[in-house]
Amino acid sequence: MYLSLNKFLQPNFPHKSVFSLSNAIVGASVLSIPYCFQQCGIILATVLMIMCAITTSYSCKILIASAQATHSTTYEYLGLRAMGRSMKLIVELSSIGLLCGSIVAYQMIVGDLGSVIVSQIFDITNSPLIRACVMLILTCTISFPLSLSERFDHLTPISIQSIIFYLLFCTYTFAQLWLNPDVISFDMNKIVYWKWSGLFVSLPILSLSFSCQTMLFVVFSELSDSTSHAINDIIDLSVTLVGSIYFITGLFGYLIFSSIHEFIPGNIMQIFPKDLFQQIFLWGFLFNCTTGIPFMVNPTRGSLFTLWNDRQQQSLFGECHLIPRRLFVILTAIIVFIPTFIAICIPNLEFALALTGATSGQLICYILPAIITLYVLPHGINILKTKLLMLLGIISLVICTFMTFEKEIMENHTATLSSVIKTSVSSTLKSTNVSTMMTTH
Repeated sequence: MYLSLNKFLQPNFPHKSVFSLSNAIVGASVLSIPYCFQQCGIILATVLMIMCAITTSYSCKILIASAQATHSTTYEYLGLRAMGRSMKLIVELSSIGLLCGSIVAYQMIVGDLGSVIVSQIFDITNSPLIRACVMLILTCTISFPLSLSERFDHLTPISIQSIIFYLLFCTYTFAQLWLNPDVISFDMNKIVYWKWSGLFVSLPILSLSFSCQTMLFVVFSELSDSTSHAINDIIDLSVTLVGSIYFITGLFGYLIFSSIHEFIPGNIMQIFPKDLFQQIFLWGFLFNCTTGIPFMVNPTRGSLFTLWNDRQQQSLFGECHLIPRRLFVILTAIIVFIPTFIAICIPNLEFALALTGATSGQLICYILPAIITLYVLPHGINILKTKLLMLLGIISLVICTFMTFEKEIMENHTATLSSVIKTSVSSTLKSTNVSTMMTTH
């Protein structure tokens, strides 16, 4: 890491790529990290975060090594060249699932925060209708037009300002102790350090929060021949930068709010004190999530095109990157608007993140890179490490998916039961009041 930082300070280092990859990693998940700290405890959450950062870095490096060995420029064609059309299909479907799930999470944050802003500005009651309208308006006016950009490097200025914004949010979370000393404090007796029950609930969210494998090839393709050798340093620096943001936000977000809130939601902005800074960061997250969607649309569009174009391939290894303009617009519209309508129907951010991370996230980030690399470079890598990566991915996929659904079903059952009890109590009280009045008369 020290060597990577020294290289970053050199004038000919591709600094823009670090910001682009960092922005591809960080995003909606930063708002859910304090939730993970509450579910797991401080020490276990930190261990999980470090483990996810290390495995993500290793996974990205072996993917790039396999791509260079097979002269592939996309994840999909790496799968094709490594193990044929079946692996290409698995990579495409997993990539589409992961990226569309991430777009759903972004849109949910846009709707949740945007509806709060609108209700405060116009002094009206927040409602699902306002949430849906905010999503659709911002998607049509900002996300969709930006997603029509054909080159990823055109969006680099957005990447830089996004990273600066997340660093400021990290500082803002840390500074809450001094900004609101009368409202916010933390009780050492209530702090949880290790909580096994939250392990498989938080693991998919944390693993998803570091995922960048689908964006890795987009960033790598933008590097020139003279800077392509620096990709491993770009990966290390990006993962370290994002990991630092996550750790500070998660740790202090949990310490600050755990004493005054029994439950920390998946979107921590919902419980920040209402002041000028909160308003600024509400607008900031709204802008970042809206402009962050195009970064996920780009690789999703590529996966959909290679999936659609599979029957058109003249050669087994022919890589076709030029998408006809009309098809380009149609695919972009599908990718942007379908997740938007899904996000309108789902109110629970942590469930969306956990499910995406437990399924497509484990496949595309850990299992498939290990399988492909073992096939392409059976003697050129650390076999034990790669097999361990694959095994961890498979175990996480099975257990985390089960635990995510179980937790959601239990919460829905509890909410339904609570609603039924309240209704029954209310009906009983009304009946009692009516009987009392009749007796009196």
